[in-house]
Amino acid sequence: MPASDWFYYLILFAVGLAFGSFLNVLTLRYHPGKKLFASDNIGGRSACLHCRKVLSWYELVPLVSFFVQGGKCRHCQKKLSFQYPLVELAGGLIFLFVPLFLQKFFFYFNPVWGEVIFLSFSLVWILVFLSLLLAFIIDLKHYVIPNTIGLILFFLGIIWILLGVFGGTFASSFNGSFLKNFHILFPAVGNIWLAHLVGAAAGGIFFFLIVLASRGRAMGMGDVKLITALGLLFGWPDIVLIIFLSFILGAVVSLILMALGRKKISDLVPFGPFIVLAAGLVFFFGARLLSLYFGIIGM
Repeated sequence: MPASDWFYYLILFAVGLAFGSFLNVLTLRYHPGKKLFASDNIGGRSACLHCRKVLSWYELVPLVSFFVQGGKCRHCQKKLSFQYPLVELAGGLIFLFVPLFLQKFFFYFNPVWGEVIFLSFSLVWILVFLSLLLAFIIDLKHYVIPNTIGLILFFLGIIWILLGVFGGTFASSFNGSFLKNFHILFPAVGNIWLAHLVGAAAGGIFFFLIVLASRGRAMGMGDVKLITALGLLFGWPDIVLIIFLSFILGAVVSLILMALGRKKISDLVPFGPFIVLAAGLVFFFGARLLSLYFGIIGM
């Protein structure tokens, strides 16, 4: 990779750290029943959650300030949550690896428009994963996924479909599925619009039936809205693997928590984080996971 490209991705990583810092602000100020982007959530000076001291700019440098200060507030010396560096790092990695991953799907029929389409693809999925990171943290903390996140993902899903319809003319070898050639193992559903609508319907209806059957104990309507939005984004058949992996991850983590005595079988476990992790796995490793699976079973 040329040095200029490394510099470009370093800038992207730094921007991602800043966005991760902003997500920290949103999640720490959010409370259920409150609008996610309420003015007091996104405005005002940052302050220590313990001593309420307003923080200076050099105490807010993403990733750096936390470790320079030894993970403590400079004023009251109380320990800071590891959420700060973890979410900032996640934001940086999203900005770094999403474009790197999508780049392999591109060969440019038209250099100018090809670059525009690639940047558009990257921007959509960066915003998708930032939204999913937000859903992950809030659901983990509050057992709720704000409707705003679902609406953002729905909007990005429409944009993604439009890019899929028009973008391939200029630049993409993307075949409409992150499962690559493994998508032929599933029943075909026709054109790109139908594939994404079927994905949304399949995910939404399946999860809604689980909510009804469990009376909201297994999962909530926030999970239904999240999986429906992801079905629109990923389409059919990718959503099938997302659903499957989310249940596998949920079962494994729940069993580990019960074995460690952290949870009882009757305790609620937020399901949104498992959906988010499954979506990330399908996006980056969907085809590899299926290849590994079929290799293990000898197919």
